Amino acid sequence: MAVFRCSCHQITWGDNLVEAIDDIGSFGYAGTETFGTVVTQFAGRAHDFQAMLQARGLRLSALYGGGPLHDPAQQSDAIANNLAIIDFLHEMGSDRIVLGPGRRDGTPSAEDMARFASGATEVAAAARDKGIVAGMHPHWNTVIEQRDEITRFFDAVDTDLVKLALDPAHIAKAGDDPVEVASSYRDILTYMHIKDYVPELDIETPDVASAQAHAPRIAFFGELGTGVVDLPALLDVARDAGYDGWRTGARDRSPTPPRQSLEVNSRYLTERLGFDLAGENA
Repeated sequence: MAVFRCSCHQITWGDNLVEAIDDIGSFGYAGTETFGTVVTQFAGRAHDFQAMLQARGLRLSALYGGGPLHDPAQQSDAIANNLAIIDFLHEMGSDRIVLGPGRRDGTPSAEDMARFASGATEVAAAARDKGIVAGMHPHWNTVIEQRDEITRFFDAVDTDLVKLALDPAHIAKAGDDPVEVASSYRDILTYMHIKDYVPELDIETPDVASAQAHAPRIAFFGELGTGVVDLPALLDVARDAGYDGWRTGARDRSPTPPRQSLEVNSRYLTERLGFDLAGENA
């Protein structure tokens, strides 16, 4: 029987890494995800970052990379950045890299898609050589946003190399059904964000006192259970598929302090979904 562990993304805390891992660790999560920028912050000091996580009972579930792999002017730098992330993950003993697509400028062209597919494939091949799996993360306002773009991408890559890192809230934001996407790609599901989309919050959010430095400026991804994503059905798909990877809670932007948002999400995960945040779940 497949088992999984619970992780929490640090995005809500912006630049406040220590506060983020203090809060996440205090709620008993087994792991945490953050952005590839940590590679620069801890260049040559992966052991220091590892020690910080271990002191709070955390493992690094993944790093978020990707970027403008579709842009001919930026692809080489983006690939190099992802290779550095892969090296850092290898030092940390972590085995997942999330590839977020680059920002879209209108409807992606066939050339955009082909370049992104080739760049993602190159990164994924390098990752596999170090025992790391790459998952492409469909994301609102990027070149892989719409359902047909997800199809076009996976038709263009070797899915033995490039897998799916699912974020149901971004798929719902694009007007598509995350449960259908999960079902269609269940065999290549390698990483999962647990996040909700609240259409009523789909507005630009002004700065508030609780906002964290460099946290997202949008708030339409709400606390778990407050939006339109059918999270229990989504998790049933993952369970039926035998998915045994991380389930990573996330709230991009919160109008309340991050710890307060984390408390709401943690309560949903434990009370509604029955998760053990620290241990193994079936």
